[in-house]
Parts: sequence; C-alpha cells; structure tokens
Amino acid sequence: MSCFRLYVLVSVGLCISLTNTVYGQCPSKNQFYQSIQTISAQTDLAGQVSSFQKWKEQWEHCGYPVDSTYVNGLLELGLAQFNQNELATAIQNTEKAIQLCKSHQSVMSADQLAKGLYRLGLILSFQGKPKEAQEALNQSVREGSKVPTAAKWVGNAYLYLAFGYNAAGDYQQAVSTAERAEIVAQRTHDKLLLAKLVQEKAKALTRLANYVAARKAAELSINLVQNDKSLQAAVATGYRLLGSIAEGQGQIAEALQYERRAFEVSRDSKDPYAPNYAVTLGMHYYKQQKYEQAAPYFRYSIDHNTSPYNKAQSLDNLGAVYWKQKQFIPALRYYQTGLRTMPIGFTDSRIEKSPSLEIIRRAARKQYLLTIIQDKADTWLDFAKATDNNRQRLQFALDTYNVADQIIDFMRWEQTGQQSKLYWRQKTRGIYQRAIETCYLLGDTEQAFRFLEKSRAVMLADKLNELGAQQQLSKQQADDEQRLRQTVGEQQNKLAGLSPDSASYASVRDALLVKQDSLEAFLKQLEATNPAYFRYKYDNTTSALAELQRYLKKQSGSLVTYFVGDSALYVMGVTGDSVMFKQQSAGIYNQTLSQFAPLLNSSEAMNKQANVSRFLTLGNSLYRQLLAPLKLPKGRVIVSPDGFFIPFDALSRSTDRPDYAVNEYAFSYAYSASLLLKNGIMQKTAPSFQKAGFLGVAPVDFAPRLSQVMLSGSDIALSAIASRFDSPMLLTHKAATRAAFQRQVSAYPVVLLFTHAAADSSSQEPMLYFADSTLRLSELGDGALPNAQLVVLAACKTGIGANQQGEGVFSLARGFSALGVPSVLTTLWSVQNEATYQLTSLFYKYLDEGLSKDIALQRAKQEWLTNAEGVNQLPNYWAGLIVIGDTEPLSRTNYWLWIAGGLLVLLGGFAAWWFWRKRQVRPLVSFPRSA
Repeated sequence: MSCFRLYVLVSVGLCISLTNTVYGQCPSKNQFYQSIQTISAQTDLAGQVSSFQKWKEQWEHCGYPVDSTYVNGLLELGLAQFNQNELATAIQNTEKAIQLCKSHQSVMSADQLAKGLYRLGLILSFQGKPKEAQEALNQSVREGSKVPTAAKWVGNAYLYLAFGYNAAGDYQQAVSTAERAEIVAQRTHDKLLLAKLVQEKAKALTRLANYVAARKAAELSINLVQNDKSLQAAVATGYRLLGSIAEGQGQIAEALQYERRAFEVSRDSKDPYAPNYAVTLGMHYYKQQKYEQAAPYFRYSIDHNTSPYNKAQSLDNLGAVYWKQKQFIPALRYYQTGLRTMPIGFTDSRIEKSPSLEIIRRAARKQYLLTIIQDKADTWLDFAKATDNNRQRLQFALDTYNVADQIIDFMRWEQTGQQSKLYWRQKTRGIYQRAIETCYLLGDTEQAFRFLEKSRAVMLADKLNELGAQQQLSKQQADDEQRLRQTVGEQQNKLAGLSPDSASYASVRDALLVKQDSLEAFLKQLEATNPAYFRYKYDNTTSALAELQRYLKKQSGSLVTYFVGDSALYVMGVTGDSVMFKQQSAGIYNQTLSQFAPLLNSSEAMNKQANVSRFLTLGNSLYRQLLAPLKLPKGRVIVSPDGFFIPFDALSRSTDRPDYAVNEYAFSYAYSASLLLKNGIMQKTAPSFQKAGFLGVAPVDFAPRLSQVMLSGSDIALSAIASRFDSPMLLTHKAATRAAFQRQVSAYPVVLLFTHAAADSSSQEPMLYFADSTLRLSELGDGALPNAQLVVLAACKTGIGANQQGEGVFSLARGFSALGVPSVLTTLWSVQNEATYQLTSLFYKYLDEGLSKDIALQRAKQEWLTNAEGVNQLPNYWAGLIVIGDTEPLSRTNYWLWIAGGLLVLLGGFAAWWFWRKRQVRPLVSFPRSA
C-alpha cells in the first residue's frame, strides 16, 4: 500500500471518528488538530461546512479548554462558510476567533490574531464593506508585523488592501501598499503571493498612465511564476495586464498579441477561467468592429463555460455581434437563449418576451440580466429604425426598456453603498437616453415624461423615502427587515456560485425561495399594518403627466424638463393644458453652454463689451433651444435640469440688447417633478401659532487656520432681515460656531447662512465654514432639520458640486434637500458680497408680503435691475441666486383665524353648558295613575 493511500485512509478514519462520536468517547486534542487538515481538503463545500460545525460541537461537548487548535478550527469554519457565501455566519465565527485570540493570548500561536484579522478583512471585502475591511486588514498588518511567523498573513492582508484601493480608485495608495507588501512577501518565498501583489501594482500604475513602470511590474509577475506549471493562471493574468498597458499606450496590435497569449496560456493549462480570456479577446475585436473575428471567441466561451451566468454573457456578446451586423433576428434569438440560460426560471423562447417582475425580483446577479435586456432593447430600437420606424418594433423596444428600468430599481434597492449606486446610475444612463428616443419616435409623451423623471435624482428620492420611512418603524422592525434582507442576499450569492447540475443546487434554490418568501411575508405584513412605512420606503413610482398638469394648472405655472444625450437634446414643456416635446442637437447645445457658463463665473471677462455681446448671443441661443420652442405662457416656470443648473433668468430673448427672461418668467428649480409633487403633498401643514421662527448665521470673520476672507457687513444685513421675524436667533462673530449651529438648527423653520462654502466639481463632499471650523452635511445626520421650511445658503457656490451622471449635481443645496428641507435658496457661482446681501434682503421683503418664493426672487431681481447701474446690471451680480424645490409662501399665522377658532370653542362650550343647565332645572310633572 502506498504512503499516500495510507495517509488518506488514516485521515478519513479520523474524520469519521470525529463525526460519529459526538456523544461517545472524546478524541484526543491531537486527533482534533489533524482532522482540521482533513476537513479542509474536502472538495464538497457544503460538506466541509457541515463537518467543521460537527467538529466545533464535539470539541465543546468534550469540554476541552480554549486553545490555538480550537481557534484554528473556528477560523477554518469561517473560511468554509465564506466559500459557501454564508458571509454573516462566517463573520460571526471569525470575530469569535479574534476575540478568543485577544482574551487567551498565552495559549495561542503567535500568528493567529493576524490570521484572524486578515480572514475578517477578506470576508468583509466580499460583503461590500470596504471601510470595515480596510480597518481589519490594517489591524492584521499591525499585529502581524510584530511576529515574524505572521508574514504570510501580513502579505495577504496587504494584497487585499491594494485590491481595495484599486477598486476605490485610490491608485497611488494601491501602488505604495503593494510596494510595502513586496518586502514582506519576499520573506515568505511565496511566488504566487508576490506575483499577485506586483499585478495589483501594475493595475494601479496602468490607471495612473505610468505605462513604463506598469509594464515592468507586469513582466516581473510573469517571470516569477512562468516556470511553475501549477501557477499558469497567474501567468495568463500577467499577459492580460500587458495587453491593457499596450492598449492604454495606443499599441493596438501589441495589445492583441498579449491578449491572445493570455488566452492560449489559460487554455493550454486547462485553467477554468480560460473562457473569460476568450471573452476579453473577443471584446478586443468587437471594439475594433471586427465582428467576424470576435464571434469565434464568444462561441468558445459558450462551449466551454461551466458558469451559466458567464455563458449567458457570452451568448449576449454573440448576439451583439449580429446586432452590429444588422442581422437583428439572429441577434434577438441569441439574447433570448442567454436569458433562458441564466438560472432564473425564465423559459419563454419568443423574442418579444422578457422575464416577469417576479422573476426579476428573485434573480441573483441582476447585472448580467440587465446587460442582456439592455442589448435586446437597443437591438429592437435599431431594428425599428432600419425598417422605417416600424411601430410594433418600437413598441417592443419600449416594453423592453421598461423591463430594464424595473431591473435597475431592484438593483438600487439591493445596493447599500452610495458609490455602487452612483456607478450604476452612470452605467445605466444610456438606457434612459435610448428609451426617451423611442418615446419620441412613437410620439408617446406620457412614457417620455416617465423616463425623463427616472433619469435623474432617483437616489435623492430614495433618501427622502428613507427619511420618511424611518419615522414609521420600531427599532425591532427595522432590525428584522435588515436581517431578512441580508439572509436573502447571502442565499442568492450562494446559489449564484453553484452549477445548476450540482447535487446541492436544488436544495439551495429551495432555501432561497423560503427566505424570499419570509421577506415577502414580512413586507406584506408591514404593508397591511404599517402602510405609511411601505409607501415611503418602496415607492418607486413617478408622478403621472396628468398629475403634474393638475398641479401646474393650480399653480398657474409651467414646467421645462430636458435630457442631454450623446447626439440629441430632448426638451419637454408642460402646462396645465398642453405638452410639447422637442428634439434638438446636443452638439450645438453643449458647444453653446461650454462658452456661456465661464462668462457667468468671471465678472472681469464680462466687463468687456465684446464679451457682453457674445454673452447675449450665447444666452439667446440657449433661449431658442430650451425655452422658445415650447411657447410657454409668461409667469411661473419650474425647471428640472439634466446635470448642472443653468440660470434661466439670464437667458436673453434678444442678441443685441439685454432682454433677460427674468422680465417675464419667475423661475424655480426641481431635482425632478415627482420629488416636487411628493414634497408638496408632505408639506401641507397647519399654520403655526407664532410667526415663522428664524435662525441666522454670520461668522463675519474666521479662525486664521481656515484661511477665509472676512465677510464685512454680513452681520448688519442679517440683522435687517431678522427684524422681519418674531424672536429670531442670531449667531454672529465668535458665537457662529459649528457646535452652536448644530445645537440650534433643528428648531427653526427658516435658516439663513451668510458664510463661505467649499464646493467644486470634484468628488469631495462640499462643506460650510463657521467661525471656528467647518461642517459637512453628512455630519449633521438624518432628521437634523425636522422643522425646516426654507434654508437660504447665501454663500458662494453652494449650488455647484460634482455632476454625477444619471443622478445630478451633488452640491450643498442638494445635501440640505436630502435632509428633508423642502425649499433651498442657493448660489451658482461666487456672487459679490454686497449684491448677495441686497438680493437676499429684497427676497425676504417680498416673502414678507406673502408672495411665493419664486415670484419673491423674481421681484427681488427685477428691483435690483431697476436700481442697479453700470456693471451691477451684469448677470454675474444677480442671476446666481436660484430657488430649488417648494415655492409656496412661508406659512405665517393668521391670528384672526386662531381668535375666531377660540371664540367658536368658547361659544360652543357655553351653549353646551346652558343646554345642560336647562335640562337640570326642568319642573317635575306628575302623571295621574291609571284607574
């Protein structure tokens, strides 16, 4: 008998001994130790989890004290659960092991704490918790650096730190982390670990366009492992990196050679990921529009892929090849086969059919489903356009875009991180662009309006829904929902990792259905017992066009909404009685806007007559693109923009004289019409007993370390405005601290800030300056402004920020809106201080007269223009202030209403008392007895 066969028999015997003597004689500690290795070698992951759980139960039954063997068993149980996508229980066991390492240091192996922390960071990375993962991995590095034998765990912790930095886009940090790790990995003599670290470094260097250093790192990774036949998968990764580097340098032919080499190495080594390399190679030809050469690689992936999701993706890629070749029917058939290949329970072979809402809801890996549905919709649209805008095919396209929109909603609800949601908002923008185009070709304004609404501010709507929902649930209910959602997500991941042919697939699928049914039952119970919560949290409906028209008729107003596509600008104008939907050239619009916006930001440039004339010409061009074709009546106009806010007030109806739109229109802005209408319903409150409360903040001067210039006169302007309110609270000079603002802001309906703000088009979160420090809105927290009706941000650039495509501008103004503030007055650029003070004062003057906010701002600007002279007439000084959101007048007390109500109560009480007294003093009447 060979030594190997003897070892196997002994190991199996140990394993059987452990699993069959739970209540019998206890194995020795040495047997427990040896069985860890045996169980870890099992290929059946579900069986591995079961065996480790029995191992744990028997150790505890035997009553052995905690030691390094027990902790190692817990860590291996956590690893097995991680491989089974049971992330929550994996984290529980790993965290327990870490705590035991800390509380029983004397009986632990020196490297076990570093090992446990690394494992925790690994699991958290896959759970989508990058910050928590980074913290655990950094702790592993700190603890492991004290112990020479922990170099393996420190090196792997560094690897996943570098991976996380690359995923987050922090490429410089990824490079420096990988370089630190290389020194540690060299001590382990682990060639594969070192190769992977160098590859993470090469990825980051490629993103930083440091192609020379990236190429050197990629080549080193190949040299480290190319002679080891068991590590050829890492060799293939190295060649694929070289292909990306060459592509970045514009060396397309060389990139193709490297990608082909990566595929060949992977295929020849029987790497299970070889089909993925084939897809990479196929996509290279696809991007080069060499469709005939792309197709064989997609077919290879279809024939050799064991993953149903990857196979479905390759079927989609092959369908796209036929789509681009204008062979629409074969393309649609491949998409349909791809949908049927995915393990989601969809079996319909008819090309006009798509998965139902219920199938979509239950599907794992919805991003694969979305890709196929999007390509299918795009193909139907191009098919229709190629056949003289065939209406049936246009309708099939529109129906399919509606399915894509449903998938996007489900994906958004399942994602927890903002960056992930923003990524998919940007990724899916093209879907809404093509859907709007389809609606335009069909003349379907109702559906066009719906897609215009879904193309913007959906995450803001989710946030406001969440704010409302939080007030409807008990803590126990909130915890129960989170737990149920987490278990469903983990079960979906587990199912997605199995082949439909595997023995455990059916049982795992059934378990998923049970967990989904539990969640669905919980939500239905909430819907029945707490309909307000359900309506808030899961309301993804957009307002209907008819509902908007009723609102506009009541307001005597109009709405302008637009979408800027790659080649077309779609503009819709809505009044109480009509809808106009126009298509313009996006190229002309973008070119005009790119020249118009910089002139508004520079008063010096506008001082030159030539630039003033150019500004009027550009403003008139935008007027003719965005307003004139809609033929809106004079008066109130709501603007729902796509991306950055344009100051419509400053658009000129003439090219040779300043005939600004503010003369005829009172503009306000909305992130979306649906948000505006929903907020309008939510803000219907009874008038308060007192005049609207007022909090005013004007630091005037700032701590030297903040490097902000003094805002002279802001305290005087603030005092003048505050005099219009009863019992105002003013925070000025040194009293205008961050802490004071945080203490006071929740109590007041009207808040005014005369201060500085830091905001630009970068991804940094905007912030406000106070006398002593700064404040980011995320530091205020949800529910921080429960009473706010109006926040006035009389600071520079509070209305600008990073434009997140598909969602909108992430500015300070939007931040306040996300905190539930229904109306925000904000600035679009650096407005001159004196102009800001005077315009804000005029705005409050007209608000005090009971005017709506949009008309009050229009009147303030008109009065400014009437009295201003010289450069003060330039739009740089007055057009930067805009109002976003609800425009209703400030609710003020009608004292006569309260007095009349009080008198009615008193009179009613007196009448009741008089009637009662009358009944009490009524004389008694004796009736004669009957004979």
